[in-house]
This record gives sequence, C-alpha cells and structure tokens, in this order.
Amino acid sequence: MWMRQGFRFSLPYTTRRRPGSGLLRTVKSRHSFHAALTQHSCTSKPRTITPLPIMPLENHRDLRDIFNTAISSVLPTKMIERALTVKDHTLHVGGREYTLDHNVYVVGFGKAVAGMARVVEDQLHHHIIGGILSVPHGLGRTLTELGKVDLWPKENTKLKIMEGARGNLPDSDAQVAALAIKKLVTSLKEDHILIVLISGGGSSLLPLPCPPITLAEETELTKTLSQNGATINDLNTIRKHIEELKGGGLAKAAHPAQVISLILSDVVGDKMDIIASAPTVFDVSSPQMCIDIFKELKVHKQVPASVNEFLFKKSVEFAKIPPLKKPEVGYTTPWSKFQHVKNVIVGNNTMAAQSAMERAEELGLLSFVLSVSLEGEARAVGELFVDIAQYVALVYNYKPSRDGGSISLVKLELKLAQFGFEKKVLNEMNSLTRKACNCRKGVCIVSGGETVVKVKGQGKGGRNQEMALAFGIGLEKARVEEEKLNLFSIEFLSGGTDGQDGPTDAAGAIADDSMIQKCELEGLEAENFLEDNDSYSLFSDLDDGAYLVKTGLTGTNVMDIQALIVRPKEMEDL
Repeated sequence: MWMRQGFRFSLPYTTRRRPGSGLLRTVKSRHSFHAALTQHSCTSKPRTITPLPIMPLENHRDLRDIFNTAISSVLPTKMIERALTVKDHTLHVGGREYTLDHNVYVVGFGKAVAGMARVVEDQLHHHIIGGILSVPHGLGRTLTELGKVDLWPKENTKLKIMEGARGNLPDSDAQVAALAIKKLVTSLKEDHILIVLISGGGSSLLPLPCPPITLAEETELTKTLSQNGATINDLNTIRKHIEELKGGGLAKAAHPAQVISLILSDVVGDKMDIIASAPTVFDVSSPQMCIDIFKELKVHKQVPASVNEFLFKKSVEFAKIPPLKKPEVGYTTPWSKFQHVKNVIVGNNTMAAQSAMERAEELGLLSFVLSVSLEGEARAVGELFVDIAQYVALVYNYKPSRDGGSISLVKLELKLAQFGFEKKVLNEMNSLTRKACNCRKGVCIVSGGETVVKVKGQGKGGRNQEMALAFGIGLEKARVEEEKLNLFSIEFLSGGTDGQDGPTDAAGAIADDSMIQKCELEGLEAENFLEDNDSYSLFSDLDDGAYLVKTGLTGTNVMDIQALIVRPKEMEDL
C-alpha cells in the first residue's frame, strides 16, 4: 500500500481581490482538494467476502465503525505521548530541550485539552506548579458517562478546570476563564515554562474582546458572519484583531517565560496562524483584512459600531508600523517577544482520514483518501458526493462488450472534470473501482476537512447533517435518472470528530439509497427541511433518529470526516 500526497485539484469558485491586501480570497461555494490516493491489489489482503444483505441500516454499522475508528486515532493520549519526552529532568519537544525544575505551568482551551492535560501531568509529575483549563460545558460529565476517564485529569490534578461555551459559542463563563488565564500567564518569570494546550473549539473557550467591544457584540457578530457563509479562516482572522489573547496575544502576555504550544489542528492545511485564532503565533494579517471580509460577505452594515470603530483605529495605527519580513508562520520570528515560543502540531485530520481508510480495508472494502482539505458549502459538497457515487457505480457496472462507449459515463466524467477533478484522479478512481469489481468488493471513499452552511432558514442543524441530507436528496434524483444505481447499496456519512455538529447533540448524519423513500412514507418533505436548514429535525424524526450519528463529546477535534460506501447488492445482477 502506498499513498501519494501533494496532488491538488480545485472545484470552481469565484475570487475577489481584497482592497489593499494583495491577497486573493474565495467566496461563496469553494471546494479545494489535496488528493492523497492509494493504489490497491486484490491479493494484498485476502479476505472472505460475505454476501451482503439488502438491509441499509445494518450496513450503517460499517460506516459508524469507520467513523469511530477515525475518532479513536486522534484521541489526545497517544498524540501527546509522541510529542513529549522527559529524560533526566529535561523535556524534549519539537527539537528543543527545556530544563525541568518545578517550574512548569499549564494552560489549555479547546474540546480536547482535558485529555491532553492528563498526559502532560502524567509525564511531568511534580514539575507542574499549577494551571488552568477552559473546556466545553458538560465535558467532564459526558466523558465520565462514556467511561472515558482517561481523557480527564486525575482527582489530584494541580490544574483548575473551568467549563464554558455552552452551545459551542463563547459565553460569560468562558470569558471568566480567559481572564484567569491572562492573569496567570502575565505573572510568569523567565525561568518558568508555560505549556499551552490548544485544540478545536479553543476560540470559543478563550474569548476576551478588546474594550469597548463587549462579548455580546462579538457573539452576535460571529452569528451574523456564520449565517452568511464565513469560513473558519474568516472568523479567526477577525478574532485575532478584536480580542486580547488571540493573534499572538497570549504569547506576548507570557513573555519572558518559555512557551511550548501543543496544537491539535482543526483547520484545513494545519495553518497555525488560524487554529484557535493563533494565541501563540506571530500574526501577519492586518485589521484591513477584517473590514474586507465584512464587505465580501455583505454584512458590513450589520457589524456593531464598537467593532467598526476599533478596527478603524487599529488600521490607522497598523499603517504606521514599519513593514516586517513575513516570518515562518508559527515558529520563531525576528521579533524578540516570539523567540521564546515553540509551536508544535501533534495531531490533524490526515491521521483520522488515514485510520478511516485502513479500517474500511479491514472491513473488506477497497478504499482511498480523496482529500483532507475539503471546503465549500455543505449542500454543494453533498451533491458532489452524489456524482462521485454515481461515477463509481457506473464504472463498477461497465462492461465494454455490453456497453461500448457509455454515454452516461462519459457525461459524468466531463461533469466531474468541470468541477475540477483532474484526469489522473478520475483514472485512479476508475482503476480502484475496476479492481473492486474484479475482487467482488465494495468501494469506500474517505475525505476530511470542514465545510460551511449559508443559513437562510430558521431550522436547527449543522454542516455535516446538512451535507448528508443534501446527499440523500441528490441520490434519490440520480436513482430516478440512472437505473443502474439501483443495483448498488450506497451509503454516506459526514460527522464532526468532536461529536458536536452545530448547536445539536449529534456529530453528524448518514444518508443512503432508501432514506428519501422512508421520508415520503413518514410524511417528511426532505427538500423543505433542507431549505429551512432544519436537517436535525428531519433526521430526529426519520426512523426514530436511526440516521443520526451520536457519539457525545469525544474529547478531540480534527474537523470532519466523510465516508462514502458503494457496493453491489447482488454480484450476479451486474
């Protein structure tokens, strides 16, 4: 087995140039893929293939298994153990050495930092003096109920644990935690070591708006931006400029102490200047970029006056600063106040996607990772996966002696090419599918990343549930137009590795080739739910919630994972 990385193709998007920034920005529907494809041999892993029953909900067990395996692979314990080594009172991390002498403080913020802190305390023992963790409300109770006590600090922990950010949004509890963290780090001396644990959700758990901006104003601004299609890059760029501890603010406050940031990436491309709004990373963005984002999303008239006034004043001050050579983002910089910082990424979506692919193969499927950089509108991406499923089914069913030059297959290849799929990617997918047919196996396509939802309705849901619903609707339409799809069992899952998709208790949802028919039998108008951004309500009602993916808070976060399974119902029908 081998994996080829660095191969890139993009789906169509529009671009606008930010005034004064010299940077291109994508808007509206935006999908980019860094494909990492794997070739397979039918004889590489001999398995006994059991004939598949036509029971979609039974088959969902494979999808759930693949998703759960992906999550398990990025739990904090193993990642921190790999990153830290302690020997003879010396801490080795990221190629640097630090002398341990009862001089360590720990702070953390994010959905995974409790488990990360557990390992740090286990390894550094009595060298830790104290610290503060800001974690999601209810995380401790949830982990206890799920039996995941290893992802929570021990009873004798020296760390103060503060819960906040109900509903995945910054709140007063999280702000109190941020103030406590600021007070702690500003008191540190040169001989202290500050270990900063950062993971997805960190932005919401470290909110400290710059006066006169209030937390309520920032929260309302975040909601407005999210409802109008803002990406995580957009949101975190703005947070870096209107909050005290973001955009390198925490690292500045901790100076002159030595700062070690251990980062679990929840950002496409592992951009350390974006993850959790970069509290320990030198910021190279400008206040003007925030103003440009408001204009591009057409929300500039909805921005609170305090935010506009603050950014305007900051832009004037920023213009007076002599230009610096752009540093290597996330590492040491020419600025002396960042030479004390070491940022290390300990886990990311690539690890989760790789594990998902490997688990799919163990289940008897031929699999590859299509992308770990999936972006765009969730609905459009769901529809794209319908095209991918149809392509796999047509290739699987294709017989030159019978079909000749299949018009349907050629049209679909042209359509995918127009979406940005390069010919060699289609060839890889074609080759893998033909091998699956020869081996009498199904195909599993894995991807990862993070999409957005442009909210127009009043419903409840999240990007993963919206993507699954769009897939289900699109698949039903495709089945009507292409009869050969009915020869296959087709299933799709999209879920957040943190276990929380939007303001719901679900990680995501599953869609299959019988879902829309079940909706009709139960009197559920799927398209109406989609238009109202009410995917959670539909999936909750449908088959008593059988299509929802519920894991509870997982204690980790490396964005989302998608898995598409296409396999024949009966080989003799092909």
